[in-house]
Order: sequence, then structure tokens, then C-alpha cells
Amino acid sequence: MSGNYKILLLVFILFTMMSACGESEQEQAGKSVSTTGAQEKADDAPAEMEQKTETPAEIAGEEMSEAGDIAEDVTEQVTDTAETVAEEIQEGAKATVAAASPRTHVINAEARVFNPDIIYIQPGDTVRWTNMTSHNTVSVEGLIPEGAEHWRGKLGENLKVTFNVEGVYAYVCEPHIGFGMVGVIVAGQPTNLETVTSYARDNLEGPYRRIIGKLIKVKTQ
Repeated sequence: MSGNYKILLLVFILFTMMSACGESEQEQAGKSVSTTGAQEKADDAPAEMEQKTETPAEIAGEEMSEAGDIAEDVTEQVTDTAETVAEEIQEGAKATVAAASPRTHVINAEARVFNPDIIYIQPGDTVRWTNMTSHNTVSVEGLIPEGAEHWRGKLGENLKVTFNVEGVYAYVCEPHIGFGMVGVIVAGQPTNLETVTSYARDNLEGPYRRIIGKLIKVKTQ
């Protein structure tokens, strides 16, 4: 009984030691695995951060690049607009200068009519009558703007007259007024049209009344 007890005791001690060694090896293996996994995660973390995170300098560089592209587009648009505006201003200035520059208009005396018989000019412009071989041009009293000067051309004279006062002027060819050879000149706006038309209806007689028909055709716009 004593011998058996000793053997059992010895077996129990050996089993206990083997169990303790196994647990120790498993704990060490578990710790090793845990440490290795943690190290791998720690090693991968910087790479992932490098892939997912941009530095402030990189972000600022991208924003500056985008701002530069926008600024370039805006500059091109402003330049195009400025060039267009400059061209329009230049064309407008040319038109203004052309409109402001005095011009010479021609009225041709044909068989028994003036051509054109109604002409529109600007104050400061000049009218020249041509082909006046058997004709003359004479303004009609009461049918020119207040302050304007009357004119009377000689028979056969290619007369030139400058019209500085705005308004309506009526004139006739004295040798051929019986054929209706009358004309009207409108310098600028026909500011006195109503006045001269009323005067013509009240005072003109005989072939001079042909002028009334011309006055009625004057454009007011």
C-alpha cells in the first residue's frame, strides 16, 4: 500500500508539471501572436495614413492651382469683353464723328422738278443745286425757320447754301413754279412744320400753293 501510494504521488506530480508547462507555452504563444498582430497593424497604419491623408501643403497647392485656372478663365473673359467694348466705342465714335461732320447734299434740277424734292439734312450741312441751266432756287417768305436767312440764286447758278438753323425750308424755281417745281429742305427736326404749313394755307396763292402738298409729306420722325 505504501509502494502504490508513492507511485500515484509521483504520477500526480509529473502530470501537474506537464500541465503547467503546456499552459505556459500556450500563454507565450498567444502573447507572441498578439504582439505580432499588433506590430503588423502598427506597421500598416502609417502606410494607410499616407494613402488617405494629404498634407496641408498639398491641399493648398491644389487649391492654388484651381484658383489659377479660374483666374485665367476670368482674365480671358474680361479681356474679350474689354476688346468688344473698345470696338463698340470706337465704332460709335466714328459714327458720331461722321454724323457731326458737315456734309454736302446735292439736289439735281431736272426738266420741271427738283430731285429729290424733299431732302433731310443736319444743321450745318450744305445743299448744292446742280444742272440749273434754265432754273433758279429761291426761298419763300414765311416758310423758313425764324432766324434763318433767305436765299435767291441767279438763273442758271449752281447755288450752294449752308443751313445752320434747324427746321423746315420751302423754295421754288421761279421760271417753272407753274409746273410745280418746288422743294422742301428739312434741317434736323421739323420744329416749325406746323407754323409754316399754317402760313402756307393762309397766305400762298396760285401755283405757290403747290408747296402745301410738299409740306404735308414731310416726315416728323
